[in-house]
Amino acid sequence: MINLQNLKVNIWNADISPMVTSLTMFETIKGNVRGSMTVKDGVNFMDTFMVKYQAPVNIEWQYMGYLFTNKFFTDGMQKIELDKVSKTYTIHFISYATLNETVKRVNQTYSGRADEIIRDIFRFANGTYKQAPLRIDSKCENKGRYIVPNIKASSALRNVLNSSYDTEKTPMCLYQRVCDNGGTRLSSLDFMDKNKFMRIEYLGLTENHTTMSLRASTAGASPDSDGLSNTETVGTVGKFIIEEHHKDYASKLASGYYGHKVTHVKLDETATENFPKAEATEIPLTVYKLPDKMYDNGVVSIFDMAHSVEGIGISNMKRKIFNTRITAAGVIAIPGLGCGYSIAIESGESNLNYSKMDSNYIISDIHHKFNMRDGEFAYSQDVGLIRDE
Repeated sequence: MINLQNLKVNIWNADISPMVTSLTMFETIKGNVRGSMTVKDGVNFMDTFMVKYQAPVNIEWQYMGYLFTNKFFTDGMQKIELDKVSKTYTIHFISYATLNETVKRVNQTYSGRADEIIRDIFRFANGTYKQAPLRIDSKCENKGRYIVPNIKASSALRNVLNSSYDTEKTPMCLYQRVCDNGGTRLSSLDFMDKNKFMRIEYLGLTENHTTMSLRASTAGASPDSDGLSNTETVGTVGKFIIEEHHKDYASKLASGYYGHKVTHVKLDETATENFPKAEATEIPLTVYKLPDKMYDNGVVSIFDMAHSVEGIGISNMKRKIFNTRITAAGVIAIPGLGCGYSIAIESGESNLNYSKMDSNYIISDIHHKFNMRDGEFAYSQDVGLIRDE
């Protein structure tokens, strides 16, 4: 592992970096950044800030010349161990956006494309606060009206997100990356698949861009045997773990992951419409389509497509892509790497370790790990990878 050049952790503007023994931040395409840190407290700092709920946390670190800053709020403590001279405990923290979207309730009406509705609800919950900007990578194709019935902003966002899709008919994800310094992204799976994380190499005055690869490495490997000079090469992996490969296939089949034979019941027309199966199964599903005349002037509900054959197929795609999940454990940390990128894997340069699983994958999640080692923080990443088959 490669050590950080610098790490600062401030709570209520007090630097507690010397007390932190380990720190983890987790990002995923399913939501916002969160994390925890283990603290060995010999100055009774715990009693200083425990009475102040939702204390602001500022984490700043420098790695290979790159500076990253993230702002969070504490979200409770755990595993408090007391002895005669000190306390050891774990502090959990969540992003600004998570806090705002959890405590604010929405009771309004929105109209437009799904990405515009998501943007408006997001801004209502987070305001124009600079710590929680929204970046829209993909525009949605579906549009309509959403009357939000006084529910949490997080629930309203999830409702729209689950029925949204882009022009390529792929589902949308609302998520955060650690490298975005508090920003939130709205991206489709199609965008992520094409959004390759690139390696830049210079040959004289020529700049070459190639897709970054996560490569398996063995301790002590020589350049001749593995193509790597040492284990400290950025992007090398201790091991690949196939977490899941079509696990629980029968139950997923029964649940409709691979399609249904759909029957529409149109309540406003007292009519029934049968569709040919869209995917691989004959499993029946009866859905009740929202009335076409729910609103005036031809306006439809934003959820109008959710129970259509097309909408069900898009929803299944979002679930099926997690059928094959791989973890690249103990990656020598790559600066700027985040979920929502596409990256290649090479499980072994020798023919003995080559795997048919080697391919391009979407990064679904990353555990950023900072662990104290000989007085310095070593930085590694556990990278989660997914792909559809």
